[in-house]
Amino acid sequence: MNFIRQMNKTITITKHDVIVITIAVAIAAAIPFCFLKDERKRIDYRTFHTAMGWGYDILVKKKIFIHQENVPAIAEKKGFDTEESAKKTANLIIDKLKNNKPPTLTHEELVQICQSLNEVKKIMNE
Repeated sequence: MNFIRQMNKTITITKHDVIVITIAVAIAAAIPFCFLKDERKRIDYRTFHTAMGWGYDILVKKKIFIHQENVPAIAEKKGFDTEESAKKTANLIIDKLKNNKPPTLTHEELVQICQSLNEVKKIMNE
């Protein structure tokens, strides 16, 4: 007889139980999106040396997104004189991409990036 009474008991779900379950499901659903966001924004660079000077690649998810052999924002095909200038330029382009801006470079930005104004003048005059 006790067995039959136990089977007739109903499970009571309180308001607190519903809130706890809802929060747990929301957290479980949000965790994958946190990791995907980081992976989508995974942008890196690497520099390389060519016969014309230094260049850089912008990598998104370890795949080449931009291959830049020449100094942007100038008409001539000339590489950067130093690896440091190529790195600074690549970092600026990455910042622009992460902020949803076009990956372009102006003459003024080029002047700020290069080690000295002489390097820019040298690139522009050759």
